[in-house]
Amino acid sequence: MRKMRTTIGVVIDTLGSIIIYAVIAAAILFMAGQAKHYYDVGYGVFSQQGKDARGTGKVVAFTVEEGVKVTKLAEQLEEQGIIDSARLFLIQERVSDYAGMYVAGTYALSSEMTTEEIMRVISAKEASPYEMPAEEQPVEGTDGGEETEGEGEEG
Repeated sequence: MRKMRTTIGVVIDTLGSIIIYAVIAAAILFMAGQAKHYYDVGYGVFSQQGKDARGTGKVVAFTVEEGVKVTKLAEQLEEQGIIDSARLFLIQERVSDYAGMYVAGTYALSSEMTTEEIMRVISAKEASPYEMPAEEQPVEGTDGGEETEGEGEEG
Protein backbone atom coordinates (compact mmCIF):
# COMPACT_ATOMS: atom_id res chain seq x y z
CA MET A 1 0.00 0.00 0.00
CA ARG A 2 2.85 2.30 0.85
CA LYS A 3 4.48 1.71 -2.55
CA MET A 4 1.19 2.67 -4.25
CA ARG A 5 1.06 5.97 -2.34
CA THR A 6 4.62 6.71 -3.36
CA THR A 7 3.82 6.01 -7.02
CA ILE A 8 0.75 8.26 -6.88
CA GLY A 9 2.87 10.97 -5.28
CA VAL A 10 5.46 10.74 -8.07
CA VAL A 11 2.73 10.91 -10.72
CA ILE A 12 1.15 13.95 -9.05
CA ASP A 13 4.53 15.66 -8.75
CA THR A 14 5.28 14.94 -12.41
CA LEU A 15 1.89 16.23 -13.57
CA GLY A 16 2.33 19.31 -11.41
CA SER A 17 5.71 20.00 -13.01
CA ILE A 18 4.28 19.50 -16.51
CA ILE A 19 1.43 21.92 -15.77
CA ILE A 20 3.84 24.53 -14.39
CA TYR A 21 6.08 24.24 -17.49
CA ALA A 22 3.03 24.44 -19.77
CA VAL A 23 1.83 27.62 -18.02
CA ILE A 24 5.30 29.16 -18.29
CA ALA A 25 5.52 28.23 -21.99
CA ALA A 26 2.04 29.72 -22.64
CA ALA A 27 3.03 32.93 -20.86
CA ILE A 28 6.22 33.21 -22.92
CA LEU A 29 4.30 32.65 -26.18
CA PHE A 30 1.70 35.23 -25.14
CA MET A 31 4.37 37.81 -24.33
CA ALA A 32 6.15 37.10 -27.63
CA GLY A 33 2.89 37.62 -29.51
CA GLN A 34 2.25 40.89 -27.71
CA ALA A 35 5.80 42.05 -28.35
CA LYS A 36 5.38 41.33 -32.08
CA HIS A 37 2.06 43.20 -32.14
CA TYR A 38 3.51 46.29 -30.48
CA TYR A 39 6.59 46.15 -32.66
CA ASP A 40 4.35 46.06 -35.76
CA VAL A 41 2.36 49.07 -34.49
CA GLY A 42 5.54 51.01 -33.72
CA TYR A 43 7.04 50.10 -37.08
CA GLY A 44 3.84 51.18 -38.83
CA VAL A 45 3.80 54.53 -37.04
CA PHE A 46 7.36 55.43 -37.93
CA SER A 47 7.95 53.67 -41.27
CA GLN A 48 5.52 55.77 -43.37
CA GLN A 49 4.59 53.40 -46.18
CA GLY A 50 1.54 53.50 -48.39
CA LYS A 51 -0.92 50.63 -48.41
CA ASP A 52 0.05 49.68 -51.98
CA ALA A 53 3.38 49.85 -53.77
CA ARG A 54 3.99 52.68 -56.22
CA GLY A 55 2.22 52.04 -59.50
CA THR A 56 -0.23 49.48 -58.11
CA GLY A 57 -2.57 51.64 -56.03
CA LYS A 58 -6.06 52.85 -56.73
CA VAL A 59 -7.10 56.50 -56.82
CA VAL A 60 -10.41 57.57 -55.29
CA ALA A 61 -12.24 60.83 -54.80
CA PHE A 62 -12.29 61.28 -51.04
CA THR A 63 -14.60 63.85 -49.47
CA VAL A 64 -13.78 65.51 -46.17
CA GLU A 65 -16.93 66.96 -44.66
CA GLU A 66 -17.01 70.12 -42.56
CA GLY A 67 -16.30 69.38 -38.88
CA VAL A 68 -15.65 65.66 -39.37
CA LYS A 69 -14.06 63.88 -36.41
CA VAL A 70 -10.68 62.28 -37.09
CA THR A 71 -11.99 58.85 -36.00
CA LYS A 72 -14.70 59.02 -38.69
CA LEU A 73 -12.16 60.25 -41.23
CA ALA A 74 -9.85 57.31 -40.44
CA GLU A 75 -12.74 54.82 -40.74
CA GLN A 76 -13.74 56.26 -44.13
CA LEU A 77 -10.14 56.08 -45.39
CA GLU A 78 -9.96 52.42 -44.37
CA GLU A 79 -13.40 51.61 -45.86
CA GLN A 80 -12.41 53.15 -49.20
CA GLY A 81 -9.17 51.15 -49.27
CA ILE A 82 -6.81 54.11 -48.98
CA ILE A 83 -5.19 52.91 -45.74
CA ASP A 84 -4.79 49.53 -44.08
CA SER A 85 -5.62 50.51 -40.52
CA ALA A 86 -7.79 53.29 -39.10
CA ARG A 87 -6.21 52.68 -35.70
CA LEU A 88 -2.70 53.16 -37.03
CA PHE A 89 -3.82 56.30 -38.92
CA LEU A 90 -5.16 57.75 -35.65
CA ILE A 91 -1.82 57.20 -33.91
CA GLN A 92 0.11 58.72 -36.81
CA GLU A 93 -2.31 61.65 -36.96
CA ARG A 94 -1.82 62.45 -33.28
CA VAL A 95 1.96 62.72 -33.63
CA SER A 96 1.88 64.63 -36.92
CA ASP A 97 2.05 68.34 -37.67
CA TYR A 98 -1.38 68.12 -39.37
CA ALA A 99 -3.49 66.91 -36.45
CA GLY A 100 -7.01 68.32 -36.75
CA MET A 101 -6.14 70.67 -39.62
CA TYR A 102 -8.42 69.15 -42.26
CA VAL A 103 -10.16 71.32 -44.84
CA ALA A 104 -13.58 70.30 -46.17
CA GLY A 105 -13.50 69.33 -49.83
CA THR A 106 -13.02 66.47 -52.27
CA TYR A 107 -9.49 65.24 -52.88
CA ALA A 108 -7.87 62.67 -55.18
CA LEU A 109 -6.20 60.18 -52.81
CA SER A 110 -4.33 57.01 -53.65
CA SER A 111 -3.62 53.86 -51.68
CA GLU A 112 0.02 54.45 -52.67
CA MET A 113 0.20 57.58 -50.47
CA THR A 114 1.77 57.54 -47.02
CA THR A 115 -0.29 58.74 -44.08
CA GLU A 116 1.67 61.98 -43.99
CA GLU A 117 1.03 62.59 -47.70
CA ILE A 118 -2.68 62.00 -47.15
CA MET A 119 -2.74 64.41 -44.22
CA ARG A 120 -0.89 67.09 -46.19
CA VAL A 121 -3.41 66.84 -49.04
CA ILE A 122 -6.58 66.84 -46.91
CA SER A 123 -5.28 69.72 -44.83
CA ALA A 124 -4.85 71.68 -48.11
CA LYS A 125 -1.12 72.17 -47.46
CA GLU A 126 -0.22 70.39 -50.70
CA ALA A 127 -2.06 69.51 -53.91
CA SER A 128 -2.63 65.86 -54.66
CA PRO A 129 -0.20 64.42 -57.21
CA TYR A 130 -3.06 62.27 -58.53
CA GLU A 131 -5.87 63.21 -60.88
CA MET A 132 -9.48 62.86 -59.83
CA PRO A 133 -10.94 59.54 -61.04
CA ALA A 134 -12.85 59.88 -64.33
CA GLU A 135 -16.21 58.97 -62.74
CA GLU A 136 -15.87 61.97 -60.41
CA GLN A 137 -15.00 64.57 -63.05
CA PRO A 138 -17.77 66.66 -64.61
CA VAL A 139 -19.06 65.32 -67.91
CA GLU A 140 -18.83 67.68 -70.87
CA GLY A 141 -22.12 69.27 -71.86
CA THR A 142 -23.58 69.08 -68.34
CA ASP A 143 -22.68 72.60 -67.27
CA GLY A 144 -26.13 73.92 -68.15
CA GLY A 145 -25.11 75.20 -71.59
CA GLU A 146 -26.19 73.93 -74.97
CA GLU A 147 -24.58 70.82 -76.34
CA THR A 148 -21.99 71.49 -78.98
CA GLU A 149 -22.14 68.17 -80.75
CA GLY A 150 -21.05 68.39 -84.35
CA GLU A 151 -19.10 71.65 -84.02
CA GLY A 152 -16.03 71.87 -86.20
CA GLU A 153 -17.33 69.36 -88.73
CA GLU A 154 -17.68 70.34 -92.35
CA GLY A 155 -21.00 69.51 -93.73
